[in-house]
Amino acid sequence: MPDKGSLPRWARIVVAVYLAVTVAAVGASLVTGSFETGLDAVFRERLWLAVVVLTLPVSAAYFAVAFLLDTSSPPSPGVLSPTTVIHYLGFLALAVVNAALFRWMILSIRRPVPAAATPTATPVAVPAAVPQVPVVTIHGVTRNVRNLWWTVPLAVLLSFPQWLVAGLAWCGISGCSGGGFGVSTGTEWLAVTMSVVNGLILAVAVFAVRWLYPTRRRALIALAAGTLFGLLGAAVTHG
Repeated sequence: MPDKGSLPRWARIVVAVYLAVTVAAVGASLVTGSFETGLDAVFRERLWLAVVVLTLPVSAAYFAVAFLLDTSSPPSPGVLSPTTVIHYLGFLALAVVNAALFRWMILSIRRPVPAAATPTATPVAVPAAVPQVPVVTIHGVTRNVRNLWWTVPLAVLLSFPQWLVAGLAWCGISGCSGGGFGVSTGTEWLAVTMSVVNGLILAVAVFAVRWLYPTRRRALIALAAGTLFGLLGAAVTHG
């Protein structure tokens, strides 16, 4: 009998590859950012930003603190301080949080929805090897549609840190009105990236739940929802 607390094989492979790539990126970023390796500053900065992207969405708030403290660039080569090591180890901790969240979501989504009890004269044994396919109701909607009540709000909640970063990246801490410290430009690409990430998070939350068949219809709805959510976030944070 399969263990209800274990991930399917494909999910275990995804987690292993994700953690391996993140560890490699963090290690490479730490070495190239702390020692003189002959690599230019642009490459080192992009490698560091790759670490931030790999650990999204929980790294967004972590990144926002560094952004506000104006330490969003790699450390000076030749210096390996304990603070720098702790800073990079923090990204590994964020990767573990992401992996744990992914595991919880997959197990919650794959948990079968109990069907209504019907009186039977003799209990019928269901083979464990037979996959449980969601019962399709009207217009292709399944009973799993109830899972959207927590996956969609969770996606919106995970999007708040990215919105914070995007709001700062569009025009600076004073906003796009020009008051206070004035308008700051040059980081609009970061705001666009955060908006795309938010759209992807919502699209995954809508598509991962097997609430609608055929799958291509669910994919189109997820794509449309993610696109609209990303555009909405861009419009709100650009204020």
